[in-house]
Amino acid sequence: AHMTQHHIRRALTASSSIISPGEHAKALRLVNKRFRLGRQEDSHEFLRCLLDAMHESCLKRMNPKPPPELATTTFVYRIFGGRLRSQIRCEGIDYESCKYDPFLDLSLEINRASSVSAALRHFTAREVLDGSNKYRCPKNNKLVRAIKQITVHEPPNVLTIHLKRFEFGSFGSKITKRVDFDLELDLGPFMSGWGTNKGPNPGAHMYDLYGVLVHQGHSVHSGHYYCYVRSGTGMWHRCDDTSVQQVAERQVLGQSAYILFYVRRKPRALPGVAPAKAAAPGA
Repeated sequence: AHMTQHHIRRALTASSSIISPGEHAKALRLVNKRFRLGRQEDSHEFLRCLLDAMHESCLKRMNPKPPPELATTTFVYRIFGGRLRSQIRCEGIDYESCKYDPFLDLSLEINRASSVSAALRHFTAREVLDGSNKYRCPKNNKLVRAIKQITVHEPPNVLTIHLKRFEFGSFGSKITKRVDFDLELDLGPFMSGWGTNKGPNPGAHMYDLYGVLVHQGHSVHSGHYYCYVRSGTGMWHRCDDTSVQQVAERQVLGQSAYILFYVRRKPRALPGVAPAKAAAPGA
């Protein structure tokens, strides 16, 4: 956590145009013991491992170790964390089961999706449990037809969307097609209770795009990563190793994105913390 904090401070305050993440490169094994300097690694896996390592670093300061409901109040979860609801409703029986799980990013299948919105619709679509896949209802201990649905129950302040482009088999092949994404995203239609009296209000959960990570290459085992970042002035920049240059918005939207970062317009209030105005990306 201290290493990342130091890097961010340097990036925000340094007068030079290029900041090298040298400390992170030398300390890869602190992020994950399997990482090796000079070896191709998956950026999504690195992101998850980095966030998990910072989260665990925060928990080490707490003695005794807090229960799960308090563990997810670290700054990592306050920024990137949300909750998913997995709901199962039995047909013909008055029984409903709801399970809630924290998440730091959403990994979306893109085989049948031409856009991020379509991928989110597939992710939150209702699944019929029937035939050989019937659900054993706890109320009567019988196999019954049921409807299962996963929805976003608590939206994060920073929404990270991972598009599943890689097949992690022996060849690590890649889905290269472009998946459309927009500068803004309304998460409301993919949340619990949407379209009901208990659901979110239209437009209440709007997000603005501020980061796009791109993988250049044909498989998970090789290639090159670069990213597009929106500054506090609203201008987009392409960051490619030591090259940083201003680019047009249309160039950003034309990319075959791997990971998208959206910031919430109205940040979710945190327990014991007064709501704050959304900071401009890159500020």
